[in-house]
Amino acid sequence: MRPGKAGASRSPRGTAVELTVQVLAYLIMAASLVVAAVGVVLPVLPGVPLAAVGAVAAAWVRGFDVVGWSPVVWTVLLAVLAQALDVVSAAWGAKVYGSRRAGLWGGAIGSVVGLLLFPPLGFLLGALAGAVLAELWTGRALREATRAGVGALIGTMGGVVAKLAIVIAMAFVMLPALR
Repeated sequence: MRPGKAGASRSPRGTAVELTVQVLAYLIMAASLVVAAVGVVLPVLPGVPLAAVGAVAAAWVRGFDVVGWSPVVWTVLLAVLAQALDVVSAAWGAKVYGSRRAGLWGGAIGSVVGLLLFPPLGFLLGALAGAVLAELWTGRALREATRAGVGALIGTMGGVVAKLAIVIAMAFVMLPALR
């Protein structure tokens, strides 16, 4: 067929530009997913929100008309879910293991302090130590305080696993949409 007719093949230059744009979109998304996974395990980076930003950027580069809005919206919703799980998981774990309000606050504050003092994995030990110290401070027995601290640690680790699963789900939602 002659160029310009319906069904005509694209010019080699147009195909090369499209391929370049597609590869760039994949690279943006892949890089943001890697940063997200690292940020989940090493919470110095705001990993999951960066993956959502990467999804929007990749869709913009590729073209929202090609990608569609649905995968982008689902990826952003997954990022919101991940952040909510991050907030709730340690508190839920501590509560299940018998923590009081002081232990919940102690675990949250301990996570931040642990991360600052012993990066990158100090947030895990910090959650445990913070919950135990806060429970002891309010007069709980060492055994009960330790149980609450273990709950905070388990909850925090559960949150990490859940967030990694969400990053994987983000990959399954966005990468096929970039074709």
